[in-house]
Amino acid sequence: MIIRIIGTLLLSVLLSGQAFAHSGKPKYHIIIDTDGAIDDMRAISMFLSGNDIRVLAISCSQGTLLPDTVFVKVNSLLSAFHHEGIPVGISKKVNFELPAWTQFAQNIRWENAIDTQNLNFNKESIELLNNTIDNYQNKITLIALGSLKTYADWLKANRNVTEKIERIIWYNNHNIKDGFNYKISPESYEYIKQSGILLEVVANNTDELTVNQEYLNHIHGASSIYASQIEDVHSQASVVEKINDKHLHLWDDMVPLYLAVPILFDIETKHNIKFASINQQMPPSFVHETIGKLLISATSTNNRVFTAFPIDTALYKPEYAKILNETIGKFGLIEWKAISMTNEIHGHTGIYSIIGAKIGIRAMEYFNVGVNNIEVITFAGNTPPLSCFNDGVQISTGATIGQGIITISDSISAVPSAIFEFNNQKVSITLKQEIAEQMRNEIKYGVTNFGWLSDKYWLYIEDLAIKYWADFDRQEIFTIEKI
Repeated sequence: MIIRIIGTLLLSVLLSGQAFAHSGKPKYHIIIDTDGAIDDMRAISMFLSGNDIRVLAISCSQGTLLPDTVFVKVNSLLSAFHHEGIPVGISKKVNFELPAWTQFAQNIRWENAIDTQNLNFNKESIELLNNTIDNYQNKITLIALGSLKTYADWLKANRNVTEKIERIIWYNNHNIKDGFNYKISPESYEYIKQSGILLEVVANNTDELTVNQEYLNHIHGASSIYASQIEDVHSQASVVEKINDKHLHLWDDMVPLYLAVPILFDIETKHNIKFASINQQMPPSFVHETIGKLLISATSTNNRVFTAFPIDTALYKPEYAKILNETIGKFGLIEWKAISMTNEIHGHTGIYSIIGAKIGIRAMEYFNVGVNNIEVITFAGNTPPLSCFNDGVQISTGATIGQGIITISDSISAVPSAIFEFNNQKVSITLKQEIAEQMRNEIKYGVTNFGWLSDKYWLYIEDLAIKYWADFDRQEIFTIEKI
């Protein structure tokens, strides 16, 4: 009981002050290498959900599955989370026999099938890694959920990247040579060990940490897109069978937990390698609870003034209180905050400003980053009402004129659109033509029936804007194209 109380207090200190929506300045900047096992799916979901964790890229290597199979699963998972902007690469095959559990892992869907014709199977991991860190300012933590081969091959080909790597966190048995991830490529471990880069080996050293009903209850209670996806994957018949047989353990799950809450782990250093394992006195229920908290940590708003963004309907005017709960339920608190603040700063509840806020949230979601991280070029000009779009973009993304990371292009598009850039990746996001046409027709109706800029016109526009706010799904109203 004492251990649990201390742990709960520590957890509240660690997570309560960091409950951002993907922090603008995260603590950890990571690249993940995965071999496609089901525990990798859970671990990647945890990394993506971490408020203080930025996932820069994911490489797919051979271990449980072949690299191209892993590549499809990872892309499908990112699509489910709407994080399509996180780049994914494929490592080379190795001369290693696939394990007995391959067929089980192969048949598990991480998300609904995606169109593989749109995937670039020629994106090699080493090229991906080079592009990812090329101009990145922060040091990188490399996460290895499979073997160390991808990273060893990269370091051999580019010895000068060593100075950009803070550490490598690897899941493997603490008896190194007994570990499956070691056996895939023993020579890669030996090379990494001699590279001078700090290696931290994380393991589940207990049989008590399993995927059981208590774990699933905490996942269900987390109420985030990440938790929901884990719950969905683990509802598949073949997975349920393994759960009932007590076969699924929290293996790679320990790595994101260690990164986010290292104080829960016992750590010892041998031969310049750190070995981490969960404290044996930590109750499994508390570990499950902590994982649940991590999975919801990125769904909170990134507040600077508020301790929590207000959502009490009593604080809102009736027309906004009426839509509050349902709209937050559909589109999340982060979007609600962005549009609320946009309306306050913009001076009225505007149509184009709301579209600007929604497109900005969609862009941050695409790259899975927080505020003040995306450079923006908008094509809405400086003349209202279209230029009101710029206010929503600035407030939602933090790419403000004061920050110097937004440009209002001289080229003006009749359809609201913008180019967003993060870490040398550019994407164009545009309001769908049919939505833009609907908006123009409904605005025209207001002008015709109420008179341009009349009081009745403004009341009509406000009602229209509230409808768009509550009805327009940012996942459906925009088209996205890589540049």
